[in-house]
Amino acid sequence: MDAFDYNAIDAGGVKRSGTLMAASAREARDVLRGRALTPLDLSRSRKKGVKAGEISASNKFGSGKIKHKELTRATRQLAILIDAATPIEDALRVTALQFEKSAMKGVLLSIRSQVTEGATLSQAMRSQPQAFSDLYTAMVASGETSGQLPAVLLRLADDLEAAQAIRRKIAGATAYPMVLSAVALIVIVVLMIFVVPKVVEQFETFGQDLPPLTRATIWLSEFLQAYGLFLFIAIIALFVGARFALKNPFTRRRWDGFKLRVPMTGRLHRDVNAARFSRTMAGLVSAGTPALAAMETAQHTLRNVVMRDAMTGAVERVRSGAPMSAALKETGVFPPLVTQMVMGGEASGDMGKMFAKSADYLEDEFNAQTTVFLTLLEPAIIILLAGVVLLVVAAIFLPILQLNTLAY
Repeated sequence: MDAFDYNAIDAGGVKRSGTLMAASAREARDVLRGRALTPLDLSRSRKKGVKAGEISASNKFGSGKIKHKELTRATRQLAILIDAATPIEDALRVTALQFEKSAMKGVLLSIRSQVTEGATLSQAMRSQPQAFSDLYTAMVASGETSGQLPAVLLRLADDLEAAQAIRRKIAGATAYPMVLSAVALIVIVVLMIFVVPKVVEQFETFGQDLPPLTRATIWLSEFLQAYGLFLFIAIIALFVGARFALKNPFTRRRWDGFKLRVPMTGRLHRDVNAARFSRTMAGLVSAGTPALAAMETAQHTLRNVVMRDAMTGAVERVRSGAPMSAALKETGVFPPLVTQMVMGGEASGDMGKMFAKSADYLEDEFNAQTTVFLTLLEPAIIILLAGVVLLVVAAIFLPILQLNTLAY
């Protein structure tokens, strides 16, 4: 199928434009007439990135990346409407009207157009990868197959909200220490570059040896004055180089392995990934997805490459006939809680419930640990800043005190 750009007039005489998919120009005109549109101009689309099955949203609906909160809101709205026996086409239209001047409106109307033409909801969503991930569409497809689409959409909305809460928690856990550290660094640099040199001018008239702390402070001040700009450029270059280096699979694997081994933060990193995986597994299994297929899909939610590779091995062991709990335990990177819960789920036959409990527990643990970590980190940074300032002040006043002592 090809993409066609069109300009048309609707029944009210209003000019419409957009892009649709069709096998030929004649079929495209038939589709427009079926939508009560009179085609004025029709041509093959020259837009980059338009693929088979994809319909681009009209510019008047907004453009750009779909926000996470918009996706969550649209998912919950669709779940409520479909659960109330609203036809999918009408549910998509009503939900789209809730988003004014948003790219989500165009996305939903594009999906509605494809559903009207005979596509399933999951198929139509796959044509909008900028809004719906492979995991999202896989869960929707599972809901369609099992006849539990409203329940799956509600679970998706819950999972999206939980993921958003974790992201907010991580942002909150890192933002304040980073800002505080930046302020501390700025204060130290200002002291070294602007304050210390002025005081050093007075020391030159003393005509005596300066204390070691004062000499070290003066050396650091002179170094920053002479090479501070180069040091700043080197730090930026190191940061950019690290970003590029992490795109290399070998480097990324080593880095992700290191993150898992770091005391305290390594456990947090592991638990966040395990919670995300467990939450996804709970949704897929509860929607009727076979356990093996659910593992293959859920492994893509693991951001840590080491854990993802370990999950690939676990999938192969399960495919060979091993129990899921044993396969997860053999990876050595998942919390023991998850493997124990999965073992209980295998015994009871309710894997979805056990994965959901694992996710709840790990998320609660993450919240508790980050709260303690922040409680300790904030005063530690403040004490460190105060200590550095105290050293600079001591370096300045020691020669003065020494001179006064000699005077007596």
